[in-house]
Amino acid sequence: MKTRFMSSANTCGICLNEINIQGVISSCRHEFCFDCISKWSDIENKCPVCKVRFLTITSEFKRKQYRSRKLKKKVNYVDHKSQKCSVDLLSLIETAEQLLTYELYRLLNTP
Repeated sequence: MKTRFMSSANTCGICLNEINIQGVISSCRHEFCFDCISKWSDIENKCPVCKVRFLTITSEFKRKQYRSRKLKKKVNYVDHKSQKCSVDLLSLIETAEQLLTYELYRLLNTP
């Protein structure tokens, strides 16, 4: 099922223009303009479509009569603990993760 961001395979979900230089993020393989997703990654390292964290952006330049050339950008980790609005949500998620981990451990280790 295609989302509104993926309605056209050649349309960037950030700028909504045609993708000239493709940037594919490592985690979910969503495609954007390389420049758009590169700028996005300076602020946020989650996919704009599905919100999954990504670590790298791969771009493939396809030229006529030339071999393809790949470019890869490593993304810096964005620390949301320094952002006030995200701290409460992040701590809630971390607490839930710890609780679920404990409960799973308890269930697996009871006779």
